[in-house]
Amino acid sequence: MKILLIISSSVGCYKALDLIRIIQKKEIDFEIIATKNTFQFISKLLIEGISKKKIYSELFDLDMEQNIGHIELARSNTHIVVYPATANIVSKFAYGICDDLASTCMIASNKPIYFAPAMNKEMWANPLIQKNIKSCEENGHFFIGPDTGSLACGEYGSGRLVEPTEILDQLK
Repeated sequence: MKILLIISSSVGCYKALDLIRIIQKKEIDFEIIATKNTFQFISKLLIEGISKKKIYSELFDLDMEQNIGHIELARSNTHIVVYPATANIVSKFAYGICDDLASTCMIASNKPIYFAPAMNKEMWANPLIQKNIKSCEENGHFFIGPDTGSLACGEYGSGRLVEPTEILDQLK
């Protein structure tokens, strides 16, 4: 098993650090892409320090793209996990938008993608987001969660990121 972990910019992205530790303990090979806005919540240095891996975030990284790196990242794994998955990244994928490294790798992949949603309860319930989720599922991708509980915004409802321990159990 080899996992491409995509960390997107939800307040819950700090839980990805625990997911990385779990993956390491199980001795699973992995690579990490973090969206640029993820670094508004957790630093690249922190992710690299815990993972002991290079963190990819730039689509036009000259060193990487000389070898068409986004295709290699997209295909050299058995699973892609988006943890957390924001409404933005789910919607971009549903519509085939490739404007950063994460979305480009997702579209270039020939593997199923596992999304762990994390968003406000109204965002999760929005008919547009639900339509995008259904589109992703109809195309062979999976959603793990969300949970119901206290949300970062202070509200209570569905949209809470599942705990990292639940992710590996769900990979098919």
